[in-house]
Amino acid sequence: MTKKILSSVAGVVLGAAAIVGSTASPAAAVGSCSKTASSDHSVSVRCTSGLETYFRVYGYFCSTSSCSYVPGGLVPLGGTSKASSSAYYSGKWYVKGCYVTSGC
Repeated sequence: MTKKILSSVAGVVLGAAAIVGSTASPAAAVGSCSKTASSDHSVSVRCTSGLETYFRVYGYFCSTSSCSYVPGGLVPLGGTSKASSSAYYSGKWYVKGCYVTSGC
């Protein structure tokens, strides 16, 4: 039997202006997310509350030929997820929350 994975997008940051929770379902949200660090090649985000158990950050990285979202590590709520790439971090990120680790 396969477990159903429930997830949501909890926040998007464009530059320095955070929009956290505006695109998330109220019943399945990860909240209180903030960027804790970033560099040319990485971004770290910490989420401290919500109904889901785990989350990961997706950072938007660009090279000379393309841009894409790169997933960070899956961590328990309250921890810090970090996404890294050899491409350059653009300043954009979003968080995806999940109830279980498999398939998240």
